Amino acid sequence: MKAFFLKHLKILITFLVAIILTMIVFLVVGGFHYESPKETIKDICDAFSIPGFLIFAFGLLVFISNDGGFSMLSYAVKRIFAVFKRDAKMEDFYEYKKKKIENPSPFKHYLIVGGMFFLIGMLFLIIFLVL
Repeated sequence: MKAFFLKHLKILITFLVAIILTMIVFLVVGGFHYESPKETIKDICDAFSIPGFLIFAFGLLVFISNDGGFSMLSYAVKRIFAVFKRDAKMEDFYEYKKKKIENPSPFKHYLIVGGMFFLIGMLFLIIFLVL
């Protein structure tokens, strides 16, 4: 059981963050003020769709960053901040990009959890539209 949790720790943490964001959005849109069942379903749709889309979009940004989409920008920012350090040694762009591609950031857990929450939100949207 412990091995299962350690293996899927990133997914579990992302899932807990998504649940917390869902509850915050549900509170912000006034989900606990029951005017009608249709309004409550709309609030639940918003509460799942917004965090799902944000987490999924963050996963896509990490995926793009792993392929080198933002390499020039991140290298330039690090180069600018290196000017203010005393003993700042910066490698050239080729070495920097090679190191970034060899050591990619994980992103699949963002896509899984974000997609799942977004699909739940779309399910509630369909229910809202049918009612």
